[in-house]
Amino acid sequence: MDLQVFIDLQDKFDQESELFEAVKTAIKELDRTCRLASAKLSKAHSLPKDQLKEVTDAIKPQFVKIQENIGELAKLITPVTFYKYKEMWTNKLQNACALVVFAVYLEDARLATPDDIGKYLGYNVNMTNEPITEFVFTLDEYLLGVISLFSELARLAVNSVIVNDVQRPQEISTFASELYSGFQLLNLKNDVIRRRFDSIKYDIKRIEEVQYDLRVRGLIS
Repeated sequence: MDLQVFIDLQDKFDQESELFEAVKTAIKELDRTCRLASAKLSKAHSLPKDQLKEVTDAIKPQFVKIQENIGELAKLITPVTFYKYKEMWTNKLQNACALVVFAVYLEDARLATPDDIGKYLGYNVNMTNEPITEFVFTLDEYLLGVISLFSELARLAVNSVIVNDVQRPQEISTFASELYSGFQLLNLKNDVIRRRFDSIKYDIKRIEEVQYDLRVRGLIS
């Protein structure tokens, strides 16, 4: 019996194992950078609106580093292996999208688009059903990043009052309501996205409760 076939198989297994470990290492670096960026962005919750620029300026170098981390990961992945390993990094890319979405809101009071993801992170959101030819963010990763904004908005509404910015919760409420209406136009097929979307109403309720308390206290009309 020719055992070469088994030797060749073992070589293939070794190559896959090396790739797996390299991908794990790249994801670990990406996660570390995203956590640092999240810590920097969280400072926005302790500042009034007119001081947010120092936060959005400070976060920009972190996006450059995140882009570099994703680039290291992308070097390891081909279009053929993308979907085989995607579940290893999808949560981290969701987090990266969430960071961009929150940063864009803080800077411009608008919703970050898929184009913004490409601008900030260097890789496009796949908006088609065509086979991929390069490393991309999936549409689900982008949408989950957007959904995460609701919890940040609810927290921001509460903290705005703490820093005596009592008008901002109304602005946050208007934006959150419009964003929620936009999501209601989508026929969500993905179970994860649908479950996360269902939880949005609790964030909306928290924002509304802040407004109600401010009106009761006579701080807003």
